[in-house]
Amino acid sequence: MGKKEAVLVTAAALALCAATAARAAEGDEHLSLSGGLPVTIEDAGSIQKGDIDTKLRFYYENQRKRGARNLLTVDPEIEVGVAPNLSFGVSPSYSLGNASGAQSGEVEFEIEYSVLPQSGSGTGILIEPLVSIPYGYSEDAVEAGLALRVTQPLTGSPTGPRLHLNARLLHLFDSDDGQRDNRYFLGAGVNFTVAPRTALALDVIREQSQERGSVENLVEAGVRHELMEKLSVGFGAGVGIGPDSPRYRLLLGLQKSF
Repeated sequence: MGKKEAVLVTAAALALCAATAARAAEGDEHLSLSGGLPVTIEDAGSIQKGDIDTKLRFYYENQRKRGARNLLTVDPEIEVGVAPNLSFGVSPSYSLGNASGAQSGEVEFEIEYSVLPQSGSGTGILIEPLVSIPYGYSEDAVEAGLALRVTQPLTGSPTGPRLHLNARLLHLFDSDDGQRDNRYFLGAGVNFTVAPRTALALDVIREQSQERGSVENLVEAGVRHELMEKLSVGFGAGVGIGPDSPRYRLLLGLQKSF
């Protein structure tokens, strides 16, 4: 091998090392999925013991009902890692506007336990017992339930596409005649890297409302971007399908970890 060829080979090797290092430094934080960051679907990831995760999310819905159809929900959340694969979270949301559910809110308490921590190309499974307590002008009753989240990477790459499945079963205590005692939520989605520290998420969700006979269906898309280490922003939009679903939904969120 001549001197010129050796220089070219060395340069190519250095470029490959630099690209590999850059990819490693990029990490996979942009592929995390929390409710509203950037779509409704969530992944099966859990925070570490001693870590604190904070979120501030905004949801706007344009409903199909005549006249009063605007609803804006502000949903902050704080989550604390209390043990390995175990965290506790609370989110006191409040809704504004002129649609049903405005001028009221709910405080949701949740425990997240990672039954099978997601690592590499392996499957991640997380369960989440929760309870929701309404306040304000809401006439809703206390609701409790159990959520299941599953994440499956579709390739061996840490920044490759991932498949997510969500299910939730809720029980409404002291329900009225026109309300369901039990209802469900089902969702499926994928997310994948589209640029350094940026990912696109797509999902389809179906949720029974508390009102008997009413079911909401949404198709959503959103972008999540890691602004800097442990600081991410997400924006999403969804279109409702069916007479009980909102016309559209907009989602905006900011997440900061400590």
